[in-house]
Amino acid sequence: MAEQYQKPYLDSSVFIAWLKGENVKGIDRGAIADHILTLAENGQFKIHTSAITLAEVHKLRTSPKLSNDEDERILAYFEHDFIQIIDVDRAIGEEANRLCRRYGILPNDGMHLACALRAGCDALLAWDDRFVKVDHPEIRVEEPQRLGQARLAGR
Repeated sequence: MAEQYQKPYLDSSVFIAWLKGENVKGIDRGAIADHILTLAENGQFKIHTSAITLAEVHKLRTSPKLSNDEDERILAYFEHDFIQIIDVDRAIGEEANRLCRRYGILPNDGMHLACALRAGCDALLAWDDRFVKVDHPEIRVEEPQRLGQARLAGR
């Protein structure tokens, strides 16, 4: 069983699953994402994500675009103190390029991985079949899960 999250990085797909209440192939992605975000809201850890996520949540490759109301809701949500936005700069871009070549991942996935590594995250969480196959020695790349972390009261 995987370790509990200490410093998770969330890919855009996790925020979209939460916002849309997704249920895919019997997996309640919305509830799993809500659980992880609730733990962060209640101070168990901070969530990390890239500035790219702010744009990418509007529409992922495999999902319909967000409505204007959904867009405004998610952009406001990113303002919370428990969410740390990692800025993208030249060094991130160059590292993402190397990661794309090494792992055969898409450019934005390379950017997410480079940002997660810069932030020192222990897990990069994504619902992306290709991306979660990355086996990096410094970070777990996996689908979000409930890992025995208790859901706190009030949610």
